[in-house]
Amino acid sequence: QSVKYIRPGLEVLEEVQRTGDIFFPKNWAAALLGNHLSSSAYEEVVRFLNERPDYSPLLKNKILQAAYPLYRANN
Repeated sequence: QSVKYIRPGLEVLEEVQRTGDIFFPKNWAAALLGNHLSSSAYEEVVRFLNERPDYSPLLKNKILQAAYPLYRANN
């Protein structure tokens, strides 16, 4: 289902930050992750972040904020 779009959406977040306004990455992450609560969606976000230990802290925090409902639903 729509979980397959999480990784591609997260992969373009750096480009979104470069080309959009200051609030766009937060809104992008929120729109991408906002309606997901499944364990597979949660695992996809965790896998994405674990594979990128040097990922921008600013963007990582935006992802973590948007994924907080996923975290709550799966822990």
